This record gives sequence, C-alpha cells and structure tokens, in this order.
Amino acid sequence: MNQPNDAHELIAKAGLAGIFTNSTKTPYCSGHPVDSIPDVDMSPQDRDALNKTLQEYVGSLNWLSTQTRPDLSTITNMIAQYNNKCSPGHIDSAKYAIRYLIDTADLGIKFSSRSTSELESFIKFPLDPDTLKALTDSNWGLQDQSVPHPDVPPIFLDLFKSCSIAGFVIWLGGPVDWAAKCQTYTARSSAEAEIGSVDQCTKQLQYITSILLDLCILHEISNGPITIYNDNAAVQWSHNMTIKGLRYIQIRENAVRENVQKSFIQVEHVAGKRNASDMFMKEDKDPAHYIDCRDALQATPPTTKILNIDKTINEPSHSLVTPSVHHDSVFLARCAKGVLMDRRSLQAFSSV
Repeated sequence: MNQPNDAHELIAKAGLAGIFTNSTKTPYCSGHPVDSIPDVDMSPQDRDALNKTLQEYVGSLNWLSTQTRPDLSTITNMIAQYNNKCSPGHIDSAKYAIRYLIDTADLGIKFSSRSTSELESFIKFPLDPDTLKALTDSNWGLQDQSVPHPDVPPIFLDLFKSCSIAGFVIWLGGPVDWAAKCQTYTARSSAEAEIGSVDQCTKQLQYITSILLDLCILHEISNGPITIYNDNAAVQWSHNMTIKGLRYIQIRENAVRENVQKSFIQVEHVAGKRNASDMFMKEDKDPAHYIDCRDALQATPPTTKILNIDKTINEPSHSLVTPSVHHDSVFLARCAKGVLMDRRSLQAFSSV
C-alpha cells in the first residue's frame, strides 16, 4: 500500500518537481534541527502567509505519515508545532522533507502471511506474522543535543522543546499502526520518557485489539500477552510496583503495570541498535541507520514499472497484496482507519 500520487502532488505543490536529489538522504535537514531554527521578526501579514504555506505542507505530510509513510512521522510532528509561529527556516525544513519524497514516492507498507525477513534480520529474532507485536522507543530531552560552540551565544528554548518524543510501531504481518508524538510533560529521566512511550503503545494496543476482535480477525488473545519490545529500564519497571523515587511520574502510567498483571502485554528488552522504532526518535540521524530502520518497516512495490491497470485486474500475480484471507482482513482493518488507496492499489486488491 503506497500513495505515490499524493507524494508527487505535494512535490509539485512545493515547486520541487524535476530537481535533483539523493535517495540516501533522510527527511531531516542535517545539521539544522527544527527546534533550533531562530524566530524572525516580521509583520503579521507576512507571518500569516508563511503560516498558511506551512500548514498546507504539514497537512499533506501528515496525511502521508499517518497512512503509509511511518518514516515521515517524526519530522512532520516537529514541524507541525510551528504551524502558527512559522519562520522561513521552518518552510525550508518542510521543503527538505518533501525533497526526500522525490526518490521515495513509491515507498509504502506491506502485509504478508509469510515471515518478514527484512525486519527479522534487523531485530535479530523471528516474528510470528499472525501475532501482534510492538516496538517502542523515545529520546530524552532536547532534539538538538549537539555541544554548543563556546563562541556562540546561548539559545533560550521554549519549554515544550525540552519534552521527549515517544514512538512505537505495532506489527501484525505488517505495520498496523505507528506514531511519533512529542510528550506533554518534561521527563526527568530517560526511563520516564521510555515509560511514557510504553504507556502510549499500550493504550493503542487496546484500541487496535478491540478493532481486530470486532472484525473477527482475532477471536481472542490466545497466544498469551502481547509483547512490547523496549531498550530501556522501563522493561524492569513494568514488573515492579511504584517506588518512592518515581512517585512524580504521572499516575496514568501505572496502566502499563496493570496490563502486565492482567497478562494483556509483556514488556521485553531489545538492543537499542536493533530497535526499528528508533527511526521515530532523533532528528539528526546517521543516514545509514535511519535507512536500515526504515527499510525494516516499509517496502517498495514488487515492480517499479507502471502496471497496466486493466491487465492487473485479470492477473492476480501482479497484486500488491498477498492472497491471504487473514491478512486481507488486516488490510481492510487498516483501510477502515482511513487509509487512502490509489486506483491501482484498489483495483489490484479487488482481484485477489
């Protein structure tokens, strides 16, 4: 499932059609973190014009990032925080993310009843395609964690820029759901930031599980608790009662422990370098690691040539979806959340 038409429409809207780009780049403007872009004095009229432009870009990026492009989730979330206080640098950051689409317009998500070798080779353990799994991660503190130059005056950041970003991906033969969101509180430790990420994932798992049960895709959680993989002390925290030193953590996060005790979830450790949800965290990423995470979660169509739509309808071998009753249902569940399929994908699916 992909949205190349939407991607190309956004590229044209930004005036970037036909320019040269590098497919090995990430959507982040390397060396220029969004949270470090300085505010620029301008008239209210000029500010409103910039805000409107940024809102158009963010709206289109958000549509892609929430439907078939997990790799755009973090940068979109960062830029969206400046929809009403935009500076020229934020427009540049949005255009840089849009440039990234030029060579990755066909990238999307794939569901299969077979094992996913790309993800399994990355996280270094097997995944049952018929079992819900989740990966969570978070950064801690500022997005711009570079060491300031001694000759550069200090920059005073808004309070919200000290909040961590929490991310997760839920997997069932493919990425059923994902998110990268700035937390609403300032975490006092990396463990607290990770706990917030696990809590957010737990709430979404409850929601997704209810949908799958209602659609009769899952008849019950019969294979034991759902495993959430994390790379922090939050793993041990999920099995313990609240200690005095952690009483400042918001009470709602005890829901994680409650669901562990109910055997709805279990939290297990995964090495940080093997955590595919690490893609949702840091703004300035090593491009190679970012691409490894991205390719473990996403896929390109089986062929890059343009398919003949009429021929595709009569030839299921060109289908973009694996012919499996179970995962066709998962595909429909994803569509029920609002996924837009282009005409080719819809007709290919109808042929299965």
